[in-house]
Amino acid sequence: MNRGFNKNVNIQLRVHTVLPVLFLILLFCACSKRPSYVLSERKMEKVLYDIYLAEAEINANYSVFSADSTSKQELLNSVLKKHKITEVVLDTSLVWYSGNLEKYFLINERVGKRFSAEIEKLKAREEAERKLNVISADNGLILPVEHMHFLLRQSDLLNNVYTFKADTLLKLSGGAYELQFKALGISDTHHRPVVTLSVQGSDTTFVRRDTIGQNGLFTSSVDIPSGKQTQSVNGYIYFPEVYQGMAIFIQNFTLSHSSVSQRKPLSAIQPAE
Repeated sequence: MNRGFNKNVNIQLRVHTVLPVLFLILLFCACSKRPSYVLSERKMEKVLYDIYLAEAEINANYSVFSADSTSKQELLNSVLKKHKITEVVLDTSLVWYSGNLEKYFLINERVGKRFSAEIEKLKAREEAERKLNVISADNGLILPVEHMHFLLRQSDLLNNVYTFKADTLLKLSGGAYELQFKALGISDTHHRPVVTLSVQGSDTTFVRRDTIGQNGLFTSSVDIPSGKQTQSVNGYIYFPEVYQGMAIFIQNFTLSHSSVSQRKPLSAIQPAE
């Protein structure tokens, strides 16, 4: 009698011990197995990559997108259309992956690697362009700079300033120095950035200041009198207002010299004695 009782107790104990384990295994399998209506990891990676690019574009053109929610939706719709999915499918997939964080982290890690690879390609192209230092057809010299394409955020602007210079020692006389770049993300609701271009001579510094009035191509130049020899070219972009979430894209940042004068210098500053 006791032996039969003990046997039943042992069976019940095993059942009570095994059932929770089986439940956890089944629950884990149910969570880990991707439903057919959820995007695959590879597809999710491609979609997230394009969504992050869209978010970067929104941040770069904040003044446009903040005032027009329709534009944001149209940008998202373009991503959905590209990948032939609906917003419901995207939201459902995000919810499922948020419950499977290990898979979600791996996807974002691969997305991050893709961005890193693109950045490295961009840096390599910048370096190749910087080393060219070629004479152009109009007898102009392209001066090497540290970065030709870059992003300016709040954390990048110490004292609200981005500084730049020509990465070479100049011994050119006279002519004109020109700064040119394309700006994206300039806000209509904040104070305009001011660009100062400075050309240092042996006894005089020639300076020009211009305001970036809008997104697009920006050009500023300083003329140097004939016989005046240049020692360095530098300057800075000053942002009167720096705000959280700002993102200014600068493309094709170029400093150049031409032997032909373009216009009179805005100001000449004599060094203090």
